[in-house]
Amino acid sequence: MSYSYLLYRKLMELFLSVILFCAGLAFIIKGGGFLVDSALQLGKITRMSTVFIGATFMAIATAMPELFLSIFAVTSGNHGLATGNAIGGMIATMALVLGLYITFMPGSVNKSEVSQKNIFLMVTLVVIIWFARDLLITWKNGIALLFGFGLYLYLSTKKSKSTKQPSLLPPQPICKHLKRKTLSTFLFGQILLIGGAFMLVKNGNNIATLFDLSDTFIGFTLIAIGTSAPELTTVFTSIKRKSGNLALGNILGSNIITATLLLGSLGLMGGHLPISQSTFMISLPVLAIVSMLAILPIMIKGRTYRWQGISLIVIYALYLVYLGIVQPA
Repeated sequence: MSYSYLLYRKLMELFLSVILFCAGLAFIIKGGGFLVDSALQLGKITRMSTVFIGATFMAIATAMPELFLSIFAVTSGNHGLATGNAIGGMIATMALVLGLYITFMPGSVNKSEVSQKNIFLMVTLVVIIWFARDLLITWKNGIALLFGFGLYLYLSTKKSKSTKQPSLLPPQPICKHLKRKTLSTFLFGQILLIGGAFMLVKNGNNIATLFDLSDTFIGFTLIAIGTSAPELTTVFTSIKRKSGNLALGNILGSNIITATLLLGSLGLMGGHLPISQSTFMISLPVLAIVSMLAILPIMIKGRTYRWQGISLIVIYALYLVYLGIVQPA
């Protein structure tokens, strides 16, 4: 084959991947809009707070693309992609997504609604760093993390029952119609999210492969950002709908679910999940730093600050620069 033909073929592959990548992004944006609308309606129907809805139903829904992708990577023997997606996704969600949310919507936060989630997230991160000290997440660690996921759901549900608001629902026949409509909208949004995320990730992977980048690097960058796109879409849609509590609950809940359900499932399925030296020495400390920067002002002052959001975005940008210079193997 001639050089010009090979170049033409690569350019066409790149063009097609970019088109499908953009199509996946469009699906995610639309699916995120459906999820936010259905979640807000679900809050009215169940009389539960928007923070709880965001931290449970929304968080599980937006974490599904990461879960499916990482499980597929582990079963295919691609552990670097799986750990890069899981840990890199948590960094992207906490630094980029939450950073953008705080930058656009700084202000007071109801500490009583988020304090439990903040503490749970910090304890979970400490446990993960402890588990990873021997550069492995074992099946026993996986069981412990899955137990943490169950505990998180139990505590969240228990707290939500004590904070239910008076019912503002319409008459029963209309309420049943709203429940069916809300459920169908939620499921349709979930389908768009998962389909869009896979299109985003698959074609992002193709684009990165054409530039000869490692699987771990792809997992920590393109795929981590791609699978965090649902949370990012949720943030901007929530800002547009003026429901910041939903976005905050979604971000905190998504990272807790990734840390417990996702890493726990990967450790259990793989028997052991290897953690690279660079992940343990660099990425996990970065995750701890951005989490503390995001959470501590909320726990101490009960509010967020614009400088806080800008700092998170800057740290994430520097982290990406580091990954670009010292590409993880």
